[in-house]
Amino acid sequence: QDVRRVARAHPGRRRRAMAPFLGGMRGLTVFVQDVRNCANKEQERARVERELANVRKKFTKYAATLTPYDRKKYVLKLLYIYMLGYNVDFGHTEALKLISASTYAEKQVGYMTTSVILNERNEFLRMTINSIRNDVISRNETSQCLGLACIANVGGREFADSLAGDVETILTTPTIRPVVRKKAALCLLRLFRKNKEILLAETFAEKLTDLLDAERDLGVLVGVLGLLLGIVQHNAAGYEMCVPKVIAIMERLTRNVDIPPEYLYYGIPSPWLQVKCMKILQYFPTPDDPELLDAQLKVMKTILTGTDMVKNFNKNNALHAILFEAINLVTSMDYAHELLNPCVELLGKFLTMKEPNIRYLALNTLTALAAMPDLRDSIKAYEEAVISSLHDADITIRKRALTLLFSMCDASNVHSVINELLNYFVTADFDIREELALKTAILAERYSVNDRMWFIQVALQLIEKAGDFINDDLWHRLVQIATNHPELHASTAQLMFVKLRDDGAANELVLRAVSYCLGEFGYLLPIPPSQYLDMLLPLFHGTDDTTRGIMLTAYVKIALHRGCDQPAMAKIVQVFTETSTSMNTELQQRSLEYLALLRLGPSMRSILEPMPEYPDRASVLEKHVEVENVESDVAGAIRKLGLANGTAAAKVIEQPTAAGKWKAAARNVISGAAAQPAALPAAAAVDLLGDLLGTASTSAPAPAPAALPAASGVNLDDLLGIGSSAAALPAPQERLALPTSSGAVPPPPARPAPAATTSSAATLDDLLGLGVAPAAPVVRAATTSPVAPAAPAASNDIFGALSAVTSGPASATATVAPTQLTQPMSNSIQPTVNVAECAKRLLTADNGLLYEDANVQIGLKTQWQGSQGRLMFYIGNKSATTDLQALSMTIPETTGLRISLQPVPASVGPKRQIQLMLQVAITSAFVAPPNVQFAYQINNQRCAQSLALPIRVNKFLSPMPIASPQEFIAKWHQMAGASQHQKIMDVSASYANGGTESVANALNNMRLTVQKGLDPNPANLVAGSRFVGERCGETLVAARVESDANVRGRYRFTVASMDANTSAAVMDTLVAALS
Repeated sequence: QDVRRVARAHPGRRRRAMAPFLGGMRGLTVFVQDVRNCANKEQERARVERELANVRKKFTKYAATLTPYDRKKYVLKLLYIYMLGYNVDFGHTEALKLISASTYAEKQVGYMTTSVILNERNEFLRMTINSIRNDVISRNETSQCLGLACIANVGGREFADSLAGDVETILTTPTIRPVVRKKAALCLLRLFRKNKEILLAETFAEKLTDLLDAERDLGVLVGVLGLLLGIVQHNAAGYEMCVPKVIAIMERLTRNVDIPPEYLYYGIPSPWLQVKCMKILQYFPTPDDPELLDAQLKVMKTILTGTDMVKNFNKNNALHAILFEAINLVTSMDYAHELLNPCVELLGKFLTMKEPNIRYLALNTLTALAAMPDLRDSIKAYEEAVISSLHDADITIRKRALTLLFSMCDASNVHSVINELLNYFVTADFDIREELALKTAILAERYSVNDRMWFIQVALQLIEKAGDFINDDLWHRLVQIATNHPELHASTAQLMFVKLRDDGAANELVLRAVSYCLGEFGYLLPIPPSQYLDMLLPLFHGTDDTTRGIMLTAYVKIALHRGCDQPAMAKIVQVFTETSTSMNTELQQRSLEYLALLRLGPSMRSILEPMPEYPDRASVLEKHVEVENVESDVAGAIRKLGLANGTAAAKVIEQPTAAGKWKAAARNVISGAAAQPAALPAAAAVDLLGDLLGTASTSAPAPAPAALPAASGVNLDDLLGIGSSAAALPAPQERLALPTSSGAVPPPPARPAPAATTSSAATLDDLLGLGVAPAAPVVRAATTSPVAPAAPAASNDIFGALSAVTSGPASATATVAPTQLTQPMSNSIQPTVNVAECAKRLLTADNGLLYEDANVQIGLKTQWQGSQGRLMFYIGNKSATTDLQALSMTIPETTGLRISLQPVPASVGPKRQIQLMLQVAITSAFVAPPNVQFAYQINNQRCAQSLALPIRVNKFLSPMPIASPQEFIAKWHQMAGASQHQKIMDVSASYANGGTESVANALNNMRLTVQKGLDPNPANLVAGSRFVGERCGETLVAARVESDANVRGRYRFTVASMDANTSAAVMDTLVAALS
């Protein structure tokens, strides 16, 4: 503003007024003004190009005579042109020369231009490493600051290798001024991110601990804690000694002791430093030292209970930042249960604040806390505030409120919550309606075990309100539940009739559901079929082809309902006749076949009888949303681990549909080839309505005609997507119960009980809702010996002639059998899942199901960092009335591992869940993985199982640093000479179908990092990793996978390491996981 006033008052002095702001350079000032005065982009481009030509001339012809002043001026012009968006491809060397100058003004321009124009991949930066190092190690603080700032902006891996030691020396030297050491801490963080090997916990952790203990300057502590946060985000192992020092800093800040005035932000002692301390503590387990734990809890309590909101906006922002981070820390601690309720109270207050960002964070944090069963009742106290947030102007807040409402809902408030959600449909945004409908339906189904009719009513309302925003899954689920509950057939038919009569069909999905239910259950209504038929017929031509196919099936079933008179039958025949000339071949064929069936009369009843019950399966609706809260404590913990979609014990093998077979039989009937409808073998599942609705495959070959049994099985698997045939049905005269002449509806006939199943997913008391399918039998490898893959040519095999090297007594052509993962002990309670398959999946995953039977479900979540790991067991009692007694978990000692298991309680209450922490550390390589001996008693029955834990050498691996392919090949030959294991095996079908890419993904999941481009054959894989044991130090391990071009799914696996146990253990894991 001062410059503008001077320029307006004295136009002749305008250029002189601008000069101080442009380094006092008249030529630079004139150029900037010329660019600003350009009327359009073309004039600007012409002026810039003219100036670039002038600067290029100066740097080429007159480079030897350039004064420092001229060099600065021209370099600044290039910097300005670059900032305007133009490409500057010369002058970089001149900028680098300024860095080597002796004066501050020249150094400043050189460092500034280098930091802006160049990046870490630019080759010119290599020329500056020595000049920057000279400034960093000099005694001139200004030069040190300029060099550190440049490194922090553009430093790459080469800078890290060359300058990390000097920067670390500056940081740890207490005699250097704080302003320099602050920059050194941030600079070292940049270098660490470029090369993790420059700071090893074995040497740097102690230095960092001493620095945190001795340093009193808060500015330096901000930089040092930022460095520590960056390190622990990568790997916190080895820095546990820093935790007491960080807690001591927190105590100092919360007590406001020895805090300089310049670090008080509105009276708050360095809020950004407090936030960093709490972020760091979240990466470490809860302290075991009682005094240290007590100090941390006191600090958290002081923050949570001693913070009051004020009117000042900036101060409130700082307080909120501290409070939210404190809540995150409290929820991650193991012994801070008494602080959780104050956290909920604080978050509840935040829900009523006007600031939208605070409300969003409160909703988000409460959603995470809602997964803790003990806090759900406290969170439900703020249900009204959450519901009011559904009507907030911010769409993100509305979405988070919906998620929280879904998470906090249980049996006590489900009716009120669903009523609110149904009312919210009227004003809900279009982009939220699908999620709203799905979550409302899931809640209604989850808590309607004793009142399934209520779910059907809610589902029908959802279909009516959100039919244009959802897919067919919701009405499919409605039909499935109604079919599986015979006592609901009459009520469902009445509900659909009233909906059709009073409201009509609001959308396609409503019409599909109504048509299907009236066709299946309409015979139970005490009214003539013509009444609901006359309401369906006018809607036929105004709908789409899919709905018309369903309505045609409903019409042919209505024709069999008792009381369907000749006028109604004539209307049905007319619709079939008209549709038989439809352009849609599916509708045309369906109409012709239905007409032929109608001519058969009563003999077609066995084909068109109502659908049988469907096997109980996990709801398909659950797959569409991320479930964050469920009906039980155990389910909440497991779903929080993300296990709901990945716990099937075995894949369901799809059976070929019988629709094509039924079509061939129907054509024989139409053509008069048989007096009775052709039938399938008794063991086959006839997917009649799946074909009638156009969803079944027609590619199956037609069987020879056979006699049709009186009770043939019919299902709607393809329509509802449950893929399982049902049991045989009762006789037609039992299924087609029609109203009597008096109008009374006889009670529906009792259905045969569904076949018992060993799958916990088929029962309603599957606490975790994991939907585990019955375990498939283990398929052993073929008895024939596979042929070894052809070895690459000697000239191309840079890894050497590996085919001649084998390990152990097995030959190179021996088939590898899967490793036995479990050894069940004698017990009277058997698991309902394939425990071996569960253990196998955990070899390539960090979370999963470990064990399940009729009473217990055990989920497992693991975390691995360096040489240490943590395993959290989630043990849930599925019984609603009986405690688990005599609970025990023991783990035998394993050579090469240090194991510490949290004490196990003696019992677990009904519908309750406990969490047990297991900490492990690898000291040296081990081959045999440890097992956990798990036992309990319930109802005078005892269960004892030996469960394989997913603790193997591969869990402790990290990527192997590789500078060049030649270096890796040299390491490979060195390791292969020391210890090498090789086996040929056929991988499982899932990996064989996925090819080499699926095997590569499996290796990466097992922490064997695949290195691309190292093997000359693109069909082969090479992986390299390492681990650092507490006793054995660093151990390298590499693997090579060679595919057989002649046999699909056959590979030769070669594992090499300097340690024999390591190579044997990794090979054993590969066989167990991939075979």
